[in-house]
Order: sequence, then structure tokens, then C-alpha cells
Amino acid sequence: MTRRHAFGPLELKILGLFAADEQLGASEVQARLQGDGDELAYTTVMTVLGRLTDKKALARELDGRRYLYRASRHDARLKSGIVARLHRTLFSETRLRPFAALLDEDALSGDELRALRKLVDAKIREREP
Repeated sequence: MTRRHAFGPLELKILGLFAADEQLGASEVQARLQGDGDELAYTTVMTVLGRLTDKKALARELDGRRYLYRASRHDARLKSGIVARLHRTLFSETRLRPFAALLDEDALSGDELRALRKLVDAKIREREP
């Protein structure tokens, strides 16, 4: 990932708000951020959405007088690159270490652990002959 595509903490948080195939306006993004305890000005949200669009992490389309934003078609590749960079930075010895860190710190709830188990089980079934 080039420096031009490096993401800041607020950009990452906003990227995390977008579910697949979901479109959000700036006011919806601002409301979700406020729900997480982040009080940001509308203009700040608009600036970050513009930067994410410039970095091709989000796509936008005009809907009347406002823009609607959605994860770009490059979203999976971008997220994969972010995770790879995080992994290289924090967990250079093994690819399992980030997952172990989540388990060691009790960072995941029981529901999240069950959801993770389903994802892992599905990936294992997908790779079995």
C-alpha cells in the first residue's frame, strides 16, 4: 500500500461504518459516529468522506442535492491491505498472532466468538476437497 493510500484513524472508523452494498449520506455517517460517542462537525465528516472518495475507498453518487457514499468495488482489497499493514507492523512473527491477541484480551463477546467460529468453519469447508 502506498503512502498515498494510508488511512488515518478517523478514516478507518468511517470506512468501518459501511456495510456491503449500503449507501449513506454524510448526515447518516455523522449520526452513526455520534452513536459511537464521536461528536464531529458535519463539515469534518464531509471532508473525510471526500478524502476517502479521493483515495478510492468510497464511491459516491448524486441523489438529489446530496451525495450518497458506498464502499468502492475495491473495498475488499483495501481492507485486506490495511489488515496486512497492521499485521506487518504489530505481528511480524506469525499470521495467527492478531487473532490470538483478540482472544487473550477477551476483546470479543460470546456472540462475536460464535460468529468468528462460523466464519472459520465456513472457510475450512470451502477449502476441503
